[in-house]
Amino acid sequence: MTRYWLLSVPAHGDGHAAWRDVKARVGESDVSDFMLPALKIGTLDTLVQLSDELAKCDAAYESTVGKFVDTLRSLTGAGNGELEAALRVDGKPVDQYIQSFAWDNAKYRWDRPLPEVAAQIAAAMGAVDAQLKTKLTQYSALKNSLATVRRRQTGNLSVRALSDVVTRDDCVTDSEYLQTVFVAVPRTLAKDWTNGYERMTDMVVPRSSRRIADDAEFVLFSVVLFRRVLDEFSTKARDRRFIVRDFVYDEAAIARDRATAAGIVEQEEELLDNITEWLKGSFGDAVSAWIHTKALRLFVESILRYGIPPDFLPVLVRPAPRHASRIKRALVDFYAYLETSSAASQRARMAGKARPAKASSADDSAFDMREFSSVLSDYTPFVFFEIPWTFLDEDR
Repeated sequence: MTRYWLLSVPAHGDGHAAWRDVKARVGESDVSDFMLPALKIGTLDTLVQLSDELAKCDAAYESTVGKFVDTLRSLTGAGNGELEAALRVDGKPVDQYIQSFAWDNAKYRWDRPLPEVAAQIAAAMGAVDAQLKTKLTQYSALKNSLATVRRRQTGNLSVRALSDVVTRDDCVTDSEYLQTVFVAVPRTLAKDWTNGYERMTDMVVPRSSRRIADDAEFVLFSVVLFRRVLDEFSTKARDRRFIVRDFVYDEAAIARDRATAAGIVEQEEELLDNITEWLKGSFGDAVSAWIHTKALRLFVESILRYGIPPDFLPVLVRPAPRHASRIKRALVDFYAYLETSSAASQRARMAGKARPAKASSADDSAFDMREFSSVLSDYTPFVFFEIPWTFLDEDR
């Protein structure tokens, strides 16, 4: 399971020392810089509002990325290995893109106010999501048409197209008054049909019924009758659970139906190829917007948590799955001093990396988040987000 941690910790004016502190706690796990540009901070009210909005966007964008992967898997039948090889972000595999993330200023201008940056990302993802919905709607409609075609080609004799079953020799085609009618009869009622079709209505030609075809559920019979009694005959047949098929032998119409069916199959193949290529091409835009949103959240939450001027270290950790809980606990324990409201006064003391042996009287009266840590199980004293690139996990 590929899961990343995106976190920021106080730098206390020494980013190198902060890096060593993180590295010492995560052990053999991969750690890399997560480079953030000099984003504009704005006002406190703006940051608080963005904090809520970005959290919602983050969840929505993650869902969209998952939809891309699931749709590709569904349409192509590709396995996780094939998908992983096909999915690229800026020409890189997803893992490599995340680990070497660099802000794309061509897409999202970092020198603009934060709400504008968030709006740019939202517009990009909104366009991608709208296109995805449109293409899936198109494909669903065509898929339904194709299902109808295939049902008429392979279904039972009550729904199957009769153009491949009935021949010209089975029909009366040169009479002004007579018409050949085809009836799908449940196999269990075949004897009832044979014994009773002549008496279902007047003007049925005696001994005109022929057995044309049969399958596991139905037997297809033909019968010749006068055109004027067709409606009455159909009603009587329905009462007996016989299904009169709406079919008149017409070679031109049969040719048109076959061409239409072939056209739908061809359209489905073309549209499937088109959607597949679009999904692969647009997947990178979706992931890029998602990870840029993560980066924006990291910046906003770090300013809210640690204050200004910005003095924090953003890092990306890829924890060893078996040791993730232990590593996270080590980080939480090391940065536990940040949990109190008096953390600002402790920063100066922590600049030397030595924790105070005993909190001051001011610290004793401070609001201590650790009192609630058992309830807020996801809480960490530092800014912490997960990037769950788990969409190709076998157990999904």
